[in-house]
Amino acid sequence: MGECNRREITGKRATPSRAWLILVVLLLFSVSAPLNQFKVPPIMPLLMDALGLSMGRAGLLMSVYAVTGLLLALPSGFILQRVGSRITGLLAGGSLVVGAALGALSRNTGVLLASRVIEGIGTSFMAVLAPAIIARWFARDDRGTAMGIWAAWVPVGTAAMLILAPSVGGAWGWRAVWWLGAGYALAVTGLYLLGVGTGRSAPAAAPEARSAPAVGAAEVLRNRDIWLLAAAFGAFNAAVIGASTYLPTFLTDERGLTLAQASLLSSVPTLITIFSAPGGGLVSDRIGSRKTPFLVGFALALLLLPLPAALGLSGLFVLVVVQGIVFGLIPTNIFAAAVEAAGDEEQSGLAMAMIMVGQNGGMLLGPAVFGGFVEGVGWAGAFASLSVMAALGLATGWLARVR
Repeated sequence: MGECNRREITGKRATPSRAWLILVVLLLFSVSAPLNQFKVPPIMPLLMDALGLSMGRAGLLMSVYAVTGLLLALPSGFILQRVGSRITGLLAGGSLVVGAALGALSRNTGVLLASRVIEGIGTSFMAVLAPAIIARWFARDDRGTAMGIWAAWVPVGTAAMLILAPSVGGAWGWRAVWWLGAGYALAVTGLYLLGVGTGRSAPAAAPEARSAPAVGAAEVLRNRDIWLLAAAFGAFNAAVIGASTYLPTFLTDERGLTLAQASLLSSVPTLITIFSAPGGGLVSDRIGSRKTPFLVGFALALLLLPLPAALGLSGLFVLVVVQGIVFGLIPTNIFAAAVEAAGDEEQSGLAMAMIMVGQNGGMLLGPAVFGGFVEGVGWAGAFASLSVMAALGLATGWLARVR
């Protein structure tokens, strides 16, 4: 007897085949956010030369992106519930297109920073939109795998820009990289509007979910476990985004690589995470635990993050491969754990908005703090500080009561 029939007999919702096609569209659409967000690190030396920026001020181009995300994280969840997935998708994609185009046309640092804020609006909506749609379309037993596939949106977008930006920027200047981001965002916004639409045709909630009392927004906002997951994810982002923002610069200044070589090596963890993130979701579905995989990921990250300053090129290559495997365990399972901790699929967008508070807080602090450590105590001290962030993520994640 097939899996679908077994679920029907036991009263559980089965995942329809169309859900997987919708997941592909959501992934392509979501990629436009990190593609634009992470266009700064691979060409940071070009931007520093063109705009006359110090190391610390260059880091603001990453940190300021998170300011709007932090401010809009919770409102974006309420807006999604209010206006629906179609308008929210239009807001997400439209903000990325407008922000990237404005940045490409900017003539001073102030306008460029403002454009990054507008792009941050798009990322805020994107981060709550896709998980909410996944929660409606996918049955509980498949949700970890689906979240794992969608969690590849950040590594796919990041790796693509790390690989493409040095060549595009070297050939046509840094503005061409911004136009590349705007063009992709425009194309996939159209694809989303055609392929996903309003989401009203999503299957009804599973019978077991319907039998439970509806969970209100206030109850979700008071959920300590979701806030603990948000804190853990914030620590993860502070460490990983802080390090990855400056890794190409470290490799060029301290290891003598060209900008293209440094960006390619920096892209290895994100390329591997494309596969390890879905793998982490599949494992969590099979063992019935979201918590165990992400705690293992944090424990290993605590040991791995300080190592770049101590290794030569051959050791760095091995390290970035291992980091890619480990880092994929964390976002996938935190996303799935937060959606389930909300207790109601209709509140999944708000639960993810709470996670985005942590994410954007970490993204805001990480690059600025890491850049400050580089200027104050050097590269070795900056990389060593990442262990503290990973330890904080491990502690708060362990306190969260999730399956």
